[in-house]
Amino acid sequence: MNVLCKRRSALRCGILVFLLLASQCNAASVDIVFASDFQNSQPIQWVRHHPKAGGASIALGPAYVTAMRVTGGGTLLTLYLQVPPQLNGNADYPLWSALKTFGDLSGATPAIGDCVRAEGFIALFHGATELASAVWTAAPGECGATAITPYLAASVLSVATDTDPGTLDNEPGANAESLESVLVRLNSATVQTSNGGTGSFKIGDTLSGPYLSVAGFIYQYTSVSGSVLASITGILDEFDLNPPPDPPPKVYQLLPRSSADIVN
Repeated sequence: MNVLCKRRSALRCGILVFLLLASQCNAASVDIVFASDFQNSQPIQWVRHHPKAGGASIALGPAYVTAMRVTGGGTLLTLYLQVPPQLNGNADYPLWSALKTFGDLSGATPAIGDCVRAEGFIALFHGATELASAVWTAAPGECGATAITPYLAASVLSVATDTDPGTLDNEPGANAESLESVLVRLNSATVQTSNGGTGSFKIGDTLSGPYLSVAGFIYQYTSVSGSVLASITGILDEFDLNPPPDPPPKVYQLLPRSSADIVN
C-alpha cells in the first residue's frame, strides 16, 4: 500500500505509516503526520480511525479480491479487498486487513482470487469505511503464493450484529469492527428466522438470543428457521441505518458470495 498526497480544498493530507504503506511525498511536504495512531503498525486501522481525513486519496495494493458486486446496469463495481497473508506481518492477522472499494466499472471485471491494486478517496458509506470513486488495476503475481482463507470466527456472538436483542439498539460482537470487510466463516450456525427466499435472515449460536444478520447483497439464500448450517462463509460488512440517529447504532451483516458459501 502507499499514500498519494493530493490537494483537496486547500488541504494537503500526508500520512507517515509503517509496513504496507510508503509515502509518495517527502517529509517536508506533509502537513499532517499520524504515525502515532497505529496499533500493530496496521495502516487499514488508521484509515478506519480517520475516515474524514480531508477526503485523503490513498492507493491500496497489492490485495486479493475476496468478493465483488456489479450494479447500476453494469456500470458500478463494489470490491472487497484483503491484504495477502505473505505481505502482512501482524500477529493478529487477518484483523484490520480488508477494505471495500466502490467506483465506476470500466473494462474487464476482476474475479475472486485476483490480485489487484486500487486507489480512491477515504469515505464512509452507511458506517463502513471504503475507497470511493475507486479505480483498480490488475497486479498478477504481486500478492505472493498464499491465497486468502476465511477467518474462522469462534462463535456468532464474537461477530454478532446484536449481542443483546432485548435492548433498544444493536450491539456488535467484540470482533466485528476489526473484521469489517474480512472474509469470515462460521461453523455450526443455527438459522433463527425464515426469509421466504427474499431479504436477510438471522443466524445464532442457538435458536434465539444474540444474532448475526445474513444479507442477500451478493447472493440470496432461502433460510428455514431451526435448521443448522454446517458452515457459512461471507464478507463481514457494516451497514448502519440511514438516516441514523446520532450516534447511529452499528449494524453488521454477513454477505455470502454464492451457494458454495453455505453448507447445510
